[in-house]
Amino acid sequence: MGTQANGSLYSAHKDQAYMVVLDTATLQFAFIDLPEYLKGRGYMYRVGETKDGKHCIVSTIDFTMFVWYRTAGADGVDKWMLDRIFMLEEEVLETTGGSRDEHGELSVLDVMDGIVYLSTFETFIDARLRSWFLTFCLETRKLEKLFHKLNDSHVYPYVMAWPPSLVADT
Repeated sequence: MGTQANGSLYSAHKDQAYMVVLDTATLQFAFIDLPEYLKGRGYMYRVGETKDGKHCIVSTIDFTMFVWYRTAGADGVDKWMLDRIFMLEEEVLETTGGSRDEHGELSVLDVMDGIVYLSTFETFIDARLRSWFLTFCLETRKLEKLFHKLNDSHVYPYVMAWPPSLVADT
């Protein structure tokens, strides 16, 4: 399972201590260490990019969201640095109008253009459960709801242009 960001594909190595990166333009492979906190923890994170194209990793535990950015350390070497921790439980409950029992935990679906796409349950675990699908803007720190649906299929956010036939000429 991998993620695409900035023209590269990112996938955790089987021991989950680092990521394998494929540059889709050059077809070159590289390896990037994960933040210490994420090593060996499975696929509980997503690699993405901010609005200005900076690489980031977003992960969640329950309703707490962690954001790392790839920046140069004191030694000049690029490293993942924890930038922000967002406690989102109260905000999720207020935004969705639900109760704590109604929501399992936040799961990161993707990070694109500075927007984190989240769901309140891991998708496709139990088709009888309903998930809220939300967005969180890393720049404005605003949480918004998208839709509410059954967990009957995997969800993969993507952005596409409006078809020309749907754009009105004015």
